Amino acid sequence: MTVGIVGLKTKHNMTLETEHTPADTVGITTSDEMKAALGERLKAFITMNNTRIYNSRRFGFLMAGGAAILLAGFALPKPPAESIKLVTQNAVPEIDLTRYDMYLEELDAVAAPALASKTLKVKAGESLGPLLQKNGLTGQQAYKVTEAFAKIYKPQNVRVGQKFGLHFTNGTLEHLTFKPNVEKTVFVDRVGESYTAREIAAEFKYETLAVSSEISNSLYVDATRLGAPDKVVAQFASIYEYSVDFQRDIQPGDKFELFFEVARDHKGDIIKAGNLLYTSFSPRGKKTDYYLYKDAKGRENFYDANGKTAKRKLRATPVNGARLSSSFGRRKHPILGYRKMHTGVDFAAPRGTPILAAGSGTVERANRYGGYGNYIRIRHTDGYKTAYAHLKSFARGVKSGKYVKQDQVIGYVGTTGRSTGPHLHYEVIHNGKKINPRRLSQLSGKPLKASEMQSFKTRHTNIDKMRSKSETITAIPATVVMAETAP
Repeated sequence: MTVGIVGLKTKHNMTLETEHTPADTVGITTSDEMKAALGERLKAFITMNNTRIYNSRRFGFLMAGGAAILLAGFALPKPPAESIKLVTQNAVPEIDLTRYDMYLEELDAVAAPALASKTLKVKAGESLGPLLQKNGLTGQQAYKVTEAFAKIYKPQNVRVGQKFGLHFTNGTLEHLTFKPNVEKTVFVDRVGESYTAREIAAEFKYETLAVSSEISNSLYVDATRLGAPDKVVAQFASIYEYSVDFQRDIQPGDKFELFFEVARDHKGDIIKAGNLLYTSFSPRGKKTDYYLYKDAKGRENFYDANGKTAKRKLRATPVNGARLSSSFGRRKHPILGYRKMHTGVDFAAPRGTPILAAGSGTVERANRYGGYGNYIRIRHTDGYKTAYAHLKSFARGVKSGKYVKQDQVIGYVGTTGRSTGPHLHYEVIHNGKKINPRRLSQLSGKPLKASEMQSFKTRHTNIDKMRSKSETITAIPATVVMAETAP
């Protein structure tokens, strides 16, 4: 028997029909069962994320289902045996409303993009392009990434141990990250079929800190144990290298202070060192203080309280890291065998160690010179000359008549001439007389111009005020002591 809902059409040309069905027919046999089935379908539609009604059939389904529930509730009291079919005029196959998987979208069509990341640590002999090809990029892709990267950071400056971050989407490299230091990060991003690079510089908030102590081991060891960064200790050494021989003039008990800028991370650890602002040092009890000052021309240097620069006219030691093997004065000559005046000082150092010009001046000679072997003599101002003997070779461009600047490399340690091993023989001549090079520490630095003094005094006062308000570390932190004494 056909009932009254026959002929009810939906927006999408669909018709609901009911008909008598034998008791053993599979389907919905009562209005209660029909309502339960539609209820279950509605519940599935609401709660199951992977259940979808396509847009083209969505409202037809809801209208037909809603109408069927209302009519079943009011017009169909209890028919003996019924089933419901949802048909279209185009003879679409029957749809079982009780199935939860009705109108499920294909999983491939809605799957989330596959994301993956890799961290690559650069090993000896590796370069960026081949490294990328080893990790899934084609040669053309690796070339494009490297080309973009090179516009921000030179690939040849990448060092062993540094890391690259690779970020893929569905197997395609979307982003590359590289952090050469704490100050900046390089990003390479995919744009269409190409890549573009950018750099982001970190901004640091600096604070000031002082470390102060007596030397018990060495300046470097004691200062770094207190928390002074390597950069600051190096600045300290460069200030005093013109007047202090760090291998011979420093004794246990000599006092030092370094006042400098630091940036910290969220844990309070120092991640970047700023400038050394003030330093104090007392080798052999003779104290000297220096303040960082930028003059009217924008040049930074360190000056004492009287405005004299820490940089002397001549260096006391023209070769770094050398050992004093023979002092100025009378001695038994190691080759000739008799006592003879040693008119300079000898610094033992490995063959090839760079030799620095003790001061700015004009090269008088740079050639072979008897028992001195390869020899350089430089004429400075105020009647001073310096001489360097037994060189392995001369630096490029160093020859008679050439002007050289203080700290410029002029040659390399060797053992030419009358020599028993690699060393530098260093002489200082003043007004034609050879003098002890150690006396150079008594020379004062060049003073500031009178027009600069008021500005320098203001800077001097401001730094002293900052020192009075800043933290000063005078003892090695307990964590460092524990780490050093742990078995």
